[in-house]
Amino acid sequence: MNKLARYIIMAVVATLVAFTAWYFSNILAYVIISVVLSILGKPLVRALGRVHIRQYKLPRTVAAAIALVGMWGIFIACFYFLLPAVANLVNELSNINIDQALSDMGHWLDTLQDWLIGHVPGVDASFSLREAIADELTSIFDKTAVLTMFGSVTNTLIRFVIGAFVVSFITFFFLKEEDLFTQGVLLLFPDRHEANAEAALTDVNRLLSRYFIGLAIDMCCMMTLITLGLTLIAGLPFQVAIVLGALAGILNVIPYIGAIASSLTGIVIGTLMSIDGMVTTDVAPMIIKMALVYVGAQVLDAAVSQPFIYSKSVRSHPLEIFLVILIAGSIGGIIGMLVAIPAYTVLRVFAKQFFNQFKLVQRLTKTI
Repeated sequence: MNKLARYIIMAVVATLVAFTAWYFSNILAYVIISVVLSILGKPLVRALGRVHIRQYKLPRTVAAAIALVGMWGIFIACFYFLLPAVANLVNELSNINIDQALSDMGHWLDTLQDWLIGHVPGVDASFSLREAIADELTSIFDKTAVLTMFGSVTNTLIRFVIGAFVVSFITFFFLKEEDLFTQGVLLLFPDRHEANAEAALTDVNRLLSRYFIGLAIDMCCMMTLITLGLTLIAGLPFQVAIVLGALAGILNVIPYIGAIASSLTGIVIGTLMSIDGMVTTDVAPMIIKMALVYVGAQVLDAAVSQPFIYSKSVRSHPLEIFLVILIAGSIGGIIGMLVAIPAYTVLRVFAKQFFNQFKLVQRLTKTI
């Protein structure tokens, strides 16, 4: 078979695989989530497998069940702990008098409005910054909108339960049989490429294990830093600070954009609470203190955590990772940014095993 025919067959096979993945995207999503959870749980399974009680060794089935229950226990505990705080914050925000809050910020808003009219094209004298902000905030914090949101969440509860069951079922067997996913993927490769594919999957598992475990630790660290900072420095109530801290930790999974989104959200909420008298700190000091907390936490995260997670864990240059995230974000938006690093890691590892004769591949994969 000549090279042209071989490349045509490879292109057809790749197209069929891509179409199948798109058509069964829901099932593929369950499998991917299960793979990530199994990666996080395997260290615990291995640790439990080394436990001996006299001559009795803990079976891997029991170890896998304990690890799965432990992960669900952490999720349920966080949900149970945060739900009252979230409900309390939503109730307080829905009771804020938006018009009065904007009236108290009148001088600042008027100054900003004059600047926008004078410097931003398309903004004319009829533009009212107060009305624009009031409409937007009212739509966000309005009780009816909040109830509608919870109603839509309720409507998806059955799908969530089904998805949780499916993911738990698949994750259990990935934890119980450590090489199950690897053996399934190897079925897609011909015998002559099986050794290279197995080596690639071993490297992928090693790199992604470090990445996802580091990411989970980073989420916890950011949540703790923001919560303590907003409580001790900004003076927010702990129930409010823990919600904003959890939001910062979750959004921090989204590279670069998540930090900006969580900071702006937190500062807006803190400012509204200060204006409405829910906290004793004045508006300007509140904004400054919250900004310092968010900036300080992000600087510490950028200097310590993220270089380890986004560069050292997957053995890539920071600039390389930054460009990959930008490209993925322009193609797939937020979802693209979320999967950019794991997907790029998989591509690099397989490229090293199958296309290492190319100079570009050698350059990109020399640190793996």
